[in-house]
Amino acid sequence: MARTADRYLKKAVPAKKILKKYDVGNYLRLSVDSDYTGSDSLENQRRLAHEFVSRHPDLNIVREYVDDGKTGTDFSRPAFSRMMADLKAGLINCVIVKDLSRFGREYIEAGNYIEKVFPFLRVRFISIVDRYDSADENCGRELLLISLKNLMHEMYAKDISKKVGSTFRMKQEKGIFYRSATIPYGYQMNESGTNYVICKQTAPIVQEIFRQCSEGISNYTISRWLYQNHIQTPGQYFQSGSVYRKEADELKLWHYSTIKRMLENPVYIGNIIRHKSEQSFFSGKKVSLVPEQEQIVIENNHEPIIDRQMFEDVQRILSQPKGRKCELSSGKQLVSFDKNIFQGKLFCASCKANMVRVNKYRIINGKKEQYKTFQCSTHRNYNDLCDTRNIAENVLCDILYATIQKHLSFIKGIKKLVQKNVQYSFEEKLKQTESKKQKVINLKNCLEQEYMRTYSDYAEGCVSQAVFLQYKDVYHEKIELYKEQEKKCVKEEKGIKKCQTALQKLVSDWLCFQNAKKLTETMVEICIERIEIFADNRVEVKLKYQDCFNDCEKYILNCRKGGATE
Repeated sequence: MARTADRYLKKAVPAKKILKKYDVGNYLRLSVDSDYTGSDSLENQRRLAHEFVSRHPDLNIVREYVDDGKTGTDFSRPAFSRMMADLKAGLINCVIVKDLSRFGREYIEAGNYIEKVFPFLRVRFISIVDRYDSADENCGRELLLISLKNLMHEMYAKDISKKVGSTFRMKQEKGIFYRSATIPYGYQMNESGTNYVICKQTAPIVQEIFRQCSEGISNYTISRWLYQNHIQTPGQYFQSGSVYRKEADELKLWHYSTIKRMLENPVYIGNIIRHKSEQSFFSGKKVSLVPEQEQIVIENNHEPIIDRQMFEDVQRILSQPKGRKCELSSGKQLVSFDKNIFQGKLFCASCKANMVRVNKYRIINGKKEQYKTFQCSTHRNYNDLCDTRNIAENVLCDILYATIQKHLSFIKGIKKLVQKNVQYSFEEKLKQTESKKQKVINLKNCLEQEYMRTYSDYAEGCVSQAVFLQYKDVYHEKIELYKEQEKKCVKEEKGIKKCQTALQKLVSDWLCFQNAKKLTETMVEICIERIEIFADNRVEVKLKYQDCFNDCEKYILNCRKGGATE
């Protein structure tokens, strides 16, 4: 007979596993050299992610991040940066990508995000094609494959960079036209996108700029004419497509350097200059300018806006040194001021524009006398954009001469100190920094040896996987700390050596002027970094060796506090 008491026992119901819900950020990336209709297209990446999420009820796409036309060789991408900011803010806690090549092609940095940054932020990372999910405990093997794939992606990116560079160079040498990053103002691309054609809206403005310059009108006056006629700058035009300012638009000034570059550009007579700079990603070479004789000129590539005679006239005007007269084909003469020794050093303190040198006249003893003065270029051309200020050249020279003499007296007083105590101080600092750096290197080497021993024990089965992985995390934290300390020491060494060299050069350079009776061009070039003129006639001077003077003053103050008698 069955036991009736068992009737009242409830059958055990297995507990349901509660799935953690994830707010997903779907990251899409397309390179500039990618196939826009192929498997890596943005639409295909988006479709693949949504299909994957539809099969996983714990996932919900709440945000999408798209880097269109961005390289995967680094992580300085707008959408990627926004995604990282949202991760840190807790707006999403899961990232999905089609595959690792969409995430990034830089091996070390991509591995750092997957193995360190995301786990630290408690973020789930899913690579669909690679079948990697950081929430899956059985993804150890896949993680190894991902590391290998990352390395291949980086090698692929470098190989593509090399091939693209070779293709561009071949086109340059054969004189084949290809579109540059920006289209020259006055032109637009033809319908097939194979060459420049004249833009009917902007070409007349280019012609007017060249005409005015050929008649001896200065860039300042041309800039004023453009401003008064409400003509937008090339940057504003390419953004808005509007040549003239609308009521809601801000009218910016045409900078004089913009006008000068336009007047010097042979694109307006139908020629194109290529290979003006070089850069190599795969060899780590940064952008560098190519000498003029090595640049490649493609002549008669497109229809000119300016005739060659006018272009050559303008080039003669631009090439004339200041203080000389220039004879033009029209028979007119362009007169320039004498050489300005403060060029590139004298600025308005309010708008930061250059102070320009102009002629002024005054009556002394019944005679008209000419003298030089400096005015804010912005106020001179556009009265309403900056307040008025000016300073006579002779007054400015007196101020600078007195400033240099004051610091020269200081250098004479500390010459012996610099040669002995300060020099010794630099050597001691270098020894201390070198000792500190060597200690860090030794600690780093010992840690790396310890890691190899621990890894060997793990490979032989003497250490469990859990213990090794825990040790690995600690190792990475310590090794990164040592690397940062080593970098800091190297930077400190460079700073000490740079300051030491600058101080020695300061003394040798400035003592050359100890017998000077007035300010010279050489004194301004060697001693003066920047001068700013304020509306209340105050002058602020920044010396080229200002940091060295500050360091010397601090050292002398410390010597006095310590009772030094030197």
